[in-house]
Amino acid sequence: MNKKRPVIPFLSGVLATVLTMGCVTTALAASGLVQFSPVGLQLNGKAIFAAGDSVNTESGQSVPSSIVYTDEAGGGTTYLPLRTIANLLDVPITWDGGETTVVLGRGDGGGITVEPGTGASAWDSLPLHQAGKTAGPFAEVQPDARKGGIMLLEETQFRSGSDFSRDIPFVGANGRYVSITVTNNGAQPLLFQAGHLYATGRDMLATQIPAGATVTRTFEALESSAAIQPRFGVDISTGSGGGGTVDIQISAVQFNG
Repeated sequence: MNKKRPVIPFLSGVLATVLTMGCVTTALAASGLVQFSPVGLQLNGKAIFAAGDSVNTESGQSVPSSIVYTDEAGGGTTYLPLRTIANLLDVPITWDGGETTVVLGRGDGGGITVEPGTGASAWDSLPLHQAGKTAGPFAEVQPDARKGGIMLLEETQFRSGSDFSRDIPFVGANGRYVSITVTNNGAQPLLFQAGHLYATGRDMLATQIPAGATVTRTFEALESSAAIQPRFGVDISTGSGGGGTVDIQISAVQFNG
């Protein structure tokens, strides 16, 4: 299991930020002057946010998108929310409370892993959802099995001795939420992992789908900017190295709350 909890935007406070840009020259001359959201941000020519904009924390609070501190010599240092930058660059980010350290990159591998050969008894007590927990830039919320919205995956029948693994094409402009509904047509419970796909590795939350049951899981993108396109994926398996069949119907929809 992931032993490190995700770092929240601005590390639990607007002022507790991590320096992500170097010193910049500025005409501001006041000593110790702090400005909130004075600059915009672009990535490869694409606007991420403009001067004066704010960003949303995991709790839904609106905080400054940038902070500029002007020193006694009139030089400015710009601070940006590290989660936003990490998500834009597709880099995992966690908070190691024991070491009081922000961790960028996979570090110890992170995520949730089911080892080959692990029988269903090792995980069939998992809940049907993990509302309140996070996986990279996504937070799982209470299930919402709605019909409206933009279909990311039309209802699909899948039956195979292999895992069902799929990259779900989440697009920020289509809404902050994605719901995945799966019906287990088989006679054994299935392991249902869902969450963020990084350029290398993944950070997923694991649940189960009981035999014959239909389960919906809903995730919210923690960043509200339409310019941010985090990768979302699912993996459904028997959770066992001893074989078995994944027999499911699955669909996915994206929507605004």
